Amino acid sequence: MAYDFKNVNILVVECSSSMYQLLKTVLNMLTIPNKNVYDAYTPKEAFGKFLSVKHDLIITDWLENPDRGIELTRMIRQNPKSPNPYVPIIMTAGSGHIHRVIKARDVGVSDYVVKPFSAQVLANRLSRIIEDNRQFVVCEKYVGPDRRRPHIKGKYDGPERRVAGIDAVEASSAQHA
Repeated sequence: MAYDFKNVNILVVECSSSMYQLLKTVLNMLTIPNKNVYDAYTPKEAFGKFLSVKHDLIITDWLENPDRGIELTRMIRQNPKSPNPYVPIIMTAGSGHIHRVIKARDVGVSDYVVKPFSAQVLANRLSRIIEDNRQFVVCEKYVGPDRRRPHIKGKYDGPERRVAGIDAVEASSAQHA
């Protein structure tokens, strides 16, 4: 990874100060200066800092009690006061259970990393966010990156519901009625 991160501002939201320091060290290894890494320990504190500084990336823990990282992501994506609902958000968590990954994805997280992870894993996620920047979807119930990733595991081989058009959907519905 050969990127120039000297002007990138990152907000790290982590309830453990030792985990924050570890993340900050990893980010420093990736050439992100200390002065550009901001800390927050609660969603409220994080959103306040997000309102006052232009952050280019958010790294937030799942933050148990319950799902406060999800709450923060929802605030960033959907609160009318949010200065940048399109900021990339990487969520870290101690669990990779599919229901958690889906919940994070469905609230608008850009990427999900299971702890413990290596510096290389975080570097790969940063590269993916930079190089494979997905289009954003903005609708009533979802704001976030397009959840489809056609390049993962080949092309989708199922029915093309959105391409078929209204006539095909109506015909299909009529057949099943």
